[in-house]
Amino acid sequence: MKITCDIVRDLMPLYVDDVCSDDSRKLIEDHINHCSKCQNELAAMKDPIECPTLSEAGDSKTPFSKIRKKVRIKMIAAIISTAFLVMTAMFAIQEVGVLHDFFMPMDIAFIDNNHGSDEWFQVRINDGDYLIFSSVFYKKEVINDINNPCDITIRILDENQTIVLKDTTIKLGESINLHCLKYNKNYIVQVKCKPGRYNLNFT
Repeated sequence: MKITCDIVRDLMPLYVDDVCSDDSRKLIEDHINHCSKCQNELAAMKDPIECPTLSEAGDSKTPFSKIRKKVRIKMIAAIISTAFLVMTAMFAIQEVGVLHDFFMPMDIAFIDNNHGSDEWFQVRINDGDYLIFSSVFYKKEVINDINNPCDITIRILDENQTIVLKDTTIKLGESINLHCLKYNKNYIVQVKCKPGRYNLNFT
């Protein structure tokens, strides 16, 4: 009985697994003896398929692990470098006089009051007549130094003697904001306080 290659190929898996009937086996073997194409097909089926072992599959992950490790190292190095630069900059600002004065400016008014507490009198700022916020790094605050004798009342006028900050009492050790004042403008500072020596810090 002559059978086609298609029928033989359909039966080949059963033949390879040795689960076909004796008649089917004889038909397949008779056909294969005369058909080189089906011989090659059968040989290919019998060859074992090589699969990578678990260790080989695991090795394929190694390059990605190395890349992730390098990225982590670079990120950690960048964080450490940034933290070091920030700490260095902060230390320099705090300790180096010129940088400290530039980034954290402060003007001081020294008051030696021999007058009565009901009199307004002008104070000098850094030995000058005017308060000038000459840099954007000023916070525009005035602090009543904690070591002063008591509370102090302040008012601020512009060069035309117009009041820009009305009478305001600053408690001992506290501050008020001066956001109403403009940068690079001359202002006159007047105070009322009990007799004694005072420091007003303008930051």
